[in-house]
Amino acid sequence: MLRLRFWSEEAEGPWKKNIKDIGGGILAVSQFTLLARTDKGSKPDFHQAMSGPDALLLFDYFVELLQKDHGPVATGAFGEYMQVDIQNDGPVTIILEAS
Repeated sequence: MLRLRFWSEEAEGPWKKNIKDIGGGILAVSQFTLLARTDKGSKPDFHQAMSGPDALLLFDYFVELLQKDHGPVATGAFGEYMQVDIQNDGPVTIILEAS
């Protein structure tokens, strides 16, 4: 993830620099609710989401890997209600999947 090139190089155009190249910071926020099924009825179904304790272990491991290769990583409060203000910069949403 740290090597993905999301940022522009003015002289060369978009998709030239990664987070390390620009010296950017990272805010990692857990989002288990992204795994809601909505194909049956009108109520979201979270049964396929990982259990809280297992998800916390996986999230902590992810943050540890980021810190090893990048340095400090800010995190949200796992499992808590949070309001995160962001400023999107561009018309792109990218879904990352591991195989």
